Amino acid sequence: MKRAAGILALVLVVSPLGTSDVRGFALTPAGKTTGASLTATIVIDVTDSTTGGLASIRVQKSTTSTAALFTAGTIKNTLDGCSLIPGFDLQGTVAARYTGLISTLIDTPEVLTSLFGQFGDPQKAAIVSQDYAACTTVTYPGNPPVVRQYLSFTAVIQFQAK
Repeated sequence: MKRAAGILALVLVVSPLGTSDVRGFALTPAGKTTGASLTATIVIDVTDSTTGGLASIRVQKSTTSTAALFTAGTIKNTLDGCSLIPGFDLQGTVAARYTGLISTLIDTPEVLTSLFGQFGDPQKAAIVSQDYAACTTVTYPGNPPVVRQYLSFTAVIQFQAK
C-alpha cells in the first residue's frame, strides 16, 4: 500500500510539469514510440529571449548522420538561462522540458525534414530520453563583454507509433 501511494504521489507531482508554465516549457507529449533509436547531440543558446534560441542538432544512426543550425523560434520567448525547475537538478529539468515531439522545438519544416526525413516521418520524431546535460557560461571579450549561456545534452530519439 505504501509503494502504491508513493508511486501515485510521484505521478501527481511530475504529471503537471508537461502542461504547466513552470519557468520554461515542455515539448508536446509523443505517446507510444517504436523502432530503432537515433542519437542526437543538442546545443541551445539559452541566454535570454531577446538574443537566444540559436540551436544546433546533430542526429546519428549507425554511420549516417545529419546536422542543422537554426533558431528555435518555438522556445525563443521562454528562455531564461539555465534556470532549474524547483526541486529538480539540471538533468531532471532537461528531462521535464525536452521530452516529447521534437517538432515542438524545431518549428521550421525544412530543418525538421533535413534532420529526420531519411530516418522516418519528421513530424513523429520524439525525444524519449536525455543524458549528459550541461550548462556552460561563456564570456566573449569586448566592451562590454558579452556573456552567453549554452545548454547541451544528448538525446535518444524514436518515432511515434502510427
